[in-house]
Amino acid sequence: MRNSGLSHFVLYLVIFALSGCFSENNWHVKEVAGHLPDLQFSLTSDSEHLVTAEMYTGYVLLMYFGFTNCQAECPVSMAKLSHVIQTLGKDADRIRVLFVTLDPGHDNPEVLRRYIAQFDPEHVIGLTGTTKDIQNLTKRYRAAYRPRSKNIVQSGIVHGDAIYIFDSLGHARLLATSTDPVENLAKDIRRLLDMVY
Repeated sequence: MRNSGLSHFVLYLVIFALSGCFSENNWHVKEVAGHLPDLQFSLTSDSEHLVTAEMYTGYVLLMYFGFTNCQAECPVSMAKLSHVIQTLGKDADRIRVLFVTLDPGHDNPEVLRRYIAQFDPEHVIGLTGTTKDIQNLTKRYRAAYRPRSKNIVQSGIVHGDAIYIFDSLGHARLLATSTDPVENLAKDIRRLLDMVY
C-alpha cells in the first residue's frame, strides 16, 4: 500500500512537471498578460460615434497609437497590420485594429476616415478624443510619445510603434512592433481567437 501511495505521488509530480514543460507561454511576440490593464476607453470613432472598449467585446483587438501626418512609423505599422489581416483570411472578421490618434487637434473623424481608407476600412477603426482622453489612454498603456510642441509650429510628434493586442474579453495579452514578422503575428492572433473563455 505504501508503494502504491508513493507511486501515485511520483506520478502526480511527473504530470505536474510535464504540464510546466508544455505551458502556454510560447508566444512569438512579447507576452504582457498581468503586466498591463484591461482595455478601457471612451472615444469618438471615425464614423463620429462615441465608442467604448466594451462595445468590442468578442473581438481580438490590436491597438496602435499614431497620427495621420506621420511619415515614418505609422505607414509601416499600418501596412503590416493590413498584411496580417489579409493573412488571417476569414478569421480577420473576428479582429479589429484600433488606430488611436496622438494628434486629436488635427485628426478629426473625417481625417481619420480618409486615412484608414488607405489600409483596411472594414477592420480598422480610427479613434480620437480630447487631448486629455488621449493622454489618459497613453499613460494607461505606458505608450511612449512626445506631443507636438506648442512653441514650434513645424515640430512633429515622436512616438513608438508598439501594437497592443487584447483578447476577446479585453485583457492585455501581447505586445508587438512593426519588426515582428507578419506570420508570427498572424499565428499568435489565431491562437488568441482559438482560446475559449
